[in-house]
Amino acid sequence: MAVSSPAQDCPPHLFSRDRAAGTLALMLGVGSHAINGFVTTAVLPDIIRDLGGQDRAFWVFSSFEMMAILAGCLTGAVKVRFGARLPFLLATSLLAFGSTLAGLSGSLEGLIAGRAFQGFGEGMIIALCYGLIPDLFPNHVAPRVFALLSGVWALAAGIGPVSAGLLSELWSWRAAFLVNIPLVLLLFVLMNTALPAGSAVARSGHKPEQSTGSNRIALRLLLLITSIYLLTVIGEAQTPVRLALTILAGLLAATILLKIDANSIRRLFPRQAFRLETLIGLGTWIVFLTSVVAAVRAIFVTTFGQVYWDMSVTEASYVAAGLAFSWTAFSWVSARAPSRKRELTYLVTGPVLIAIGMAMTGYSLETRSLILFALAAIVAGAGHGLSSQILMRSLMYTAKGQEQNLVSSILPTISSAGIAIGGGLTGLIAIQTGLITPGAETLLTKAAIAQSGALVFYTNAFLMLVPASAMMILRRRLILVESRDVKADRA
Repeated sequence: MAVSSPAQDCPPHLFSRDRAAGTLALMLGVGSHAINGFVTTAVLPDIIRDLGGQDRAFWVFSSFEMMAILAGCLTGAVKVRFGARLPFLLATSLLAFGSTLAGLSGSLEGLIAGRAFQGFGEGMIIALCYGLIPDLFPNHVAPRVFALLSGVWALAAGIGPVSAGLLSELWSWRAAFLVNIPLVLLLFVLMNTALPAGSAVARSGHKPEQSTGSNRIALRLLLLITSIYLLTVIGEAQTPVRLALTILAGLLAATILLKIDANSIRRLFPRQAFRLETLIGLGTWIVFLTSVVAAVRAIFVTTFGQVYWDMSVTEASYVAAGLAFSWTAFSWVSARAPSRKRELTYLVTGPVLIAIGMAMTGYSLETRSLILFALAAIVAGAGHGLSSQILMRSLMYTAKGQEQNLVSSILPTISSAGIAIGGGLTGLIAIQTGLITPGAETLLTKAAIAQSGALVFYTNAFLMLVPASAMMILRRRLILVESRDVKADRA
């Protein structure tokens, strides 16, 4: 795959003088996003005991996710127009302000507002981190970058709950938010050192795209906010009909948004996003659908461990974290693939392993096998690790010009949106199968898990066959595109 990058003349080591600041900044940016999620989950009981508002606890997470997705959708276009330094200044400022507001808040409403500012800042940061990978690293170095970042996620999964507990015991839950402030300052210094100056269009040498379309920015922002709101409040729906209608309304708003955006002068999304006939479009669908299916693990695995096997919160968290550790290990396997042919083999193998991991989880619930339950997380993690970075890298480096900025920045946001929608879809499946009874005092019981838990995971294993099949089509398209690029380079 022929790739143009300003970093091609640099030595390949990630921590060489030319790359150290950028590598450390990406690690800190991704790590901050990951740890914030784990830490907030761990200290939520202390927050509710101190501030009250158990009926509004949902918004501690939803306000963050809603604003993070909104920021991620806007970041690619902002980076194209202004470069990365100005957005990073805004993002780090919002994250610092939100962390301070949440950490010092005397009410749950104030904490929710702080989480919203945190979410917008973190959403921009994670989108910028992935958007900067093609700017800072050539294609042949990128596999090691993705493997390193997956290691950061695994480390966050390992130390997040423990660090939150220590901070809470040594001071209070407020420390979990206030600790962000020195980290944000360090992140800004590193990014200011590593970031290329100027806008993405100016640096690339590509002329700005000419379009005869209109802008309609107000309409697009309205549709964007509407779709994000609907798709992140799915968890508040109390009946299957309301849940289904909320999902459909959110998807309809998103579909109209993409159609209008594709013909706009300054686009928010890649022109080919979600267009099945294109390589980028098919790839974005795979990222989205894989995240939709993966949501079931995020929602139920830790809770199943506690309820079904009487594990402590920490024990169940580390069983679930087996996925993150396995993801990291197999990301390094993927990064060391000896040839592009082997990479493409990993690409199509990964989704199959994810489906197998889902099915194994279902079988472990039928047989009450804790060992198989833990092993299933490792198998699913192996699937993600083998294929995820190859998929994202292929999409990033196939896109050209300002499309590369839009594709690179939007991929983590598509994943977050998929998890949000997947949470709603999983809830709908759980209600229909009897795993969850709306209005019940207890969310899950051993009897309900024994009766319906396996079916929920078998259903998601079956759904995972859709992106697995699409990945095989994507593999063929990648081979054709890369063969064509090689012939063009030789000519």
